[in-house]
Amino acid sequence: MCGIVGSVLPPGGSDCGNTGLSVSRLSHRGPDTAGERHFQLPWGLVSLGTARLKIVDQSDLCVPQLFVGPRVAVAFCGEIYNWRALRAELSDGQPWESDCDTEVVARAWRRWGAGMLERFNGMFGLAVVDLKVGVVFLARDRAGEKPLYWRAGGGELWFASEIKALPGELREVPCPELDCLEFDCLEATPFSGVRRLGPGECLLIRSLEDVADPRPRAWWVLPRGGEDSGVTRAAALDELEALVVDAIRLRCVAEVPVAVLLSGGLDSAIVQAVARCDALYCCSFEDDGLDNMRAARQAAAGAGEVIPVRFGLAELRAVLPRVAYHLDTPATWTAVCQWHLFERIAADGGRVVLSGEGADELFWGYSRYRLLSHLDSAALDPLLGAYRPTREKLLGSEADVLARLLNRGGPGALSTARKLVDRCAGEVRPGQLVSGMARTEWHTTMQLLLRMADRMAAAHSLENRAPFLDHRIIEFAVALPARLKIDPDWTKALLRDVAERLGVPVSITRERTKRGLAIPWARWTGTEGGNPWERGGFASEMLSAWRSAYRLDRTSLAACG
Repeated sequence: MCGIVGSVLPPGGSDCGNTGLSVSRLSHRGPDTAGERHFQLPWGLVSLGTARLKIVDQSDLCVPQLFVGPRVAVAFCGEIYNWRALRAELSDGQPWESDCDTEVVARAWRRWGAGMLERFNGMFGLAVVDLKVGVVFLARDRAGEKPLYWRAGGGELWFASEIKALPGELREVPCPELDCLEFDCLEATPFSGVRRLGPGECLLIRSLEDVADPRPRAWWVLPRGGEDSGVTRAAALDELEALVVDAIRLRCVAEVPVAVLLSGGLDSAIVQAVARCDALYCCSFEDDGLDNMRAARQAAAGAGEVIPVRFGLAELRAVLPRVAYHLDTPATWTAVCQWHLFERIAADGGRVVLSGEGADELFWGYSRYRLLSHLDSAALDPLLGAYRPTREKLLGSEADVLARLLNRGGPGALSTARKLVDRCAGEVRPGQLVSGMARTEWHTTMQLLLRMADRMAAAHSLENRAPFLDHRIIEFAVALPARLKIDPDWTKALLRDVAERLGVPVSITRERTKRGLAIPWARWTGTEGGNPWERGGFASEMLSAWRSAYRLDRTSLAACG
């Protein structure tokens, strides 16, 4: 996990006190050790700070996650899962000072520069200071599992793993995505001047001109699925099974206890089928009609007893201020479920958690995708071709359909939803509703899911790992033809077949009614007659809790966490 902070200031500046204070605000991300360093470049002063959670290499041979070696200094948050293979490739006769991936990042930079990112299989937010050529380089992983924020002004640039570690006043500003989605997900945040480095983006700082006008660029973008390659189901099944098994096994490597979150659904059951972990946890509300325990016990496959985690409305409201504080910006009720889950795992001594994020977006698992699939089939029906004008009169264009489905705000937010669809999905042609929605949700809903998992784990000094976001699986899934991901009967069609090969019970692989990590909000709040999917009441409480937390002064804010 870990947390990083840093600054780039004009020559002769001094920010030692600010950097130390910023590191202290990330102590939950890295409770084991902390440190900071300062570097004078020809054109400016650079400071790096880290707070470390020890997952691999329990020593303190290198300053925590802040490796300073010949020519290069690195501050690193996350995990490079293939670091041992890279270490062997980068061995050049010089002794290694540590047994962790941060030093591998330093040598990778010296060998490949920014091209190193293409070789990393992992999740990360990182900062590199190249003392020889005088540059600062920031980057974030492909999917956006690990966060990195930045703020520039007055000739200074600051960056940090969490917004609360940035210096200066945090002032709320309008955020269209927050009104439309009930959360923010793009580069702009609801805080004035605070920007998010996007998934697969990097930022190169070579001069004070770059400090004054930072320009992030993409080093990786989600590929677009091409034409149907004709791959057979059998061949695709073999390849996907091998990728999934390897991705899960890579993420099981740790020198600390590992746990698995079981939701009772397909994705976490696949993770457990390979991991065979004996520390298993499930959030369930049997007394309120949301029983996840029965399926979770089946998914455990006898490897261990599933520990139930339950809470009620009073407990939700009691922890909401702390949840809002750690989230940085508002989110959904999933974060409260994760708060209680991770709190229990940490109390039991866990440090690494495996979960199933990403599978639904990549393999088209959401139930709403089935509805879109039927609309796609109708759009491609040759007998209905002449009725295209009638279809558009009823539904609007493909982009209109997706915008209405995405929008959780009122009519005034619909234009924002349409802009999100246009930006994230691009042109959506007839028959591409499912693929367009999946691409849109990769950049929106999934970013929220990853932020909640990261922040709630970090709040309890845990590291969350998502095997389905291995970049090899991402690129494989995007290239799959639609016929292998969804059919009239099943979402995640190919992934269900992989699950059965791995021994996941048929009662899970062929289950049709599983919901996401939900809470019985309607029953708790007496609104059962309404839409059970409606989160408006919770969103209002979350927004209020967030605004209260971030109106506090810095001393109180730190105490709140």
